[in-house]
Parts: sequence; C-alpha cells; structure tokens
Amino acid sequence: MDVIVFDNVTIGYDGNPVQRGLSFGVKRGEFWAIVGPNGTGKSTLIKTIIGLLPPISGTVYVLGCPATHVCEHRKRIGYVPQMNEIDPMFPATALDIVLTGIFPKLGLFKRPSRKHVELALNLLDEVGLSDKADAIFRELSGGQKRRVLIARALMGKPEILIFDEPTAGVDVASEEQLVKLITKLHSENGLTTLFVTHNVNPILDHIDKVILLGVGFHVIGDRKTLFDREVLRRIYGREVDIICTPEQKYYILPEDHHHE
Repeated sequence: MDVIVFDNVTIGYDGNPVQRGLSFGVKRGEFWAIVGPNGTGKSTLIKTIIGLLPPISGTVYVLGCPATHVCEHRKRIGYVPQMNEIDPMFPATALDIVLTGIFPKLGLFKRPSRKHVELALNLLDEVGLSDKADAIFRELSGGQKRRVLIARALMGKPEILIFDEPTAGVDVASEEQLVKLITKLHSENGLTTLFVTHNVNPILDHIDKVILLGVGFHVIGDRKTLFDREVLRRIYGREVDIICTPEQKYYILPEDHHHE
C-alpha cells in the first residue's frame, strides 16, 4: 500500500515552482532518502507532504487523504524539523518539549495527563536521555536536542516519521548515534521513514528508495540510483567521487553547492 502518493505535483513557495512533475508512491515500511544540494526543494517537498505548503499543482495523498486537508492523517505523521525552526531561547525542559508532541491529539485547552508524562519519560529513555528530562532544552548539545525532538515526534505514535536534516551541524560521533537511533526506530516500529539530507553517506546502507533533487529537476529510483555517476553529476553540477573501502563501505563525495 502506498502511504504517500504524488501525482504530477509541482512544489514551491508563493506560486514560484522549485520542482515540477513529481510522481511517486511511498509504500508502508520503506526508508526513503531525499537528497540534493541546498536550495533544490528538499524541505519544500516534506512541508508539502505534512500539509504546511499546498502544492502549486497536482495532487498529494497521505494515508489516503489529501495532504492539504486537516483530518486524522496528520496525527499519524511524526516530524523532526531542522534546528533553525526551534526557538533557541525557549525556556523549556527536555520533558516539556517532548510533551508538546501530544498536543495535536489532545486538542485545545487540554493538558497532558500523568499517562502522557510517563510516555514522554519512556521516550526520553528510548532515545538515551533518561537523565535529561529536567534539563533546559537550549542548554543541551546539538545531538541531544535532536534526540529530544525525535522523542517529541514519537509521542503521537506515528506511522510516518519525517526527518529534515537531522544530522546537520553535529559531530561525527553524534551523527553516528542519531543514524543508529533513527534506523533502529524505523525497523523496530515498522515505520515509514523519510530522511532529508545533503549528505547521504551515513544512511547509505539503509535506503530503499531515493529522491535526488537538482536545480529544477529530479530523479527518483532505488538505492542503485545513488551510484549512477551521470545522475550525480547532473544533480551536483560536477563530477562526483564514489569510493569503496576494503570493507566494502561506499562513500559518495560531491561538493555541496549553495543555490539562492
């Protein structure tokens, strides 16, 4: 079953297209990577999926409902935004942040119950932060903040989990921990996962399908698409190195370009 369907969709802001003619279906339980240089529409694509941006044209369905409709399907999507979308001065604890993940299901004027607090504490433990429940969110490290946001996304018990650049700006050790956590959650909970990144290497072994976004064009395929040098050259605008270590570990090494 396709849980996300794009049918000839054009995405963009304020009527200005970023990508045209997107058509694909995401099956339940798949791990998709959305990859490409900055400015090619990666965040625009996922914001269209979660209903924050309407498509300019075409139709998008999520869990059988139009993505633009405010209905039950939205409560079954977990979203981990980029760090720059979180107010760094927000005076909340890690537990407070995680509890905000239940608000869409509670509705207006309802407060989290003791059961919700217990769930939030369990999720903090699951992401390795059981000792940080009372820590001020803004004082946590970059990797810890992202794990808090993952716990928040899990509060609603989602079927689809979407990550927007979850490893950007963290050190290598934190990146490895985050990828290990995300792939573990994906496999153990049977989630459909979309992972937005400009650096595909940390998740290369876990990908089922990929959307490669270039400036004004895209390529959709399976994991093997990532090893097509001609496709990568078009996406990144230069030749791309593909390295294989003696341990059969692959690395794709493009130079990231920033497009306004």
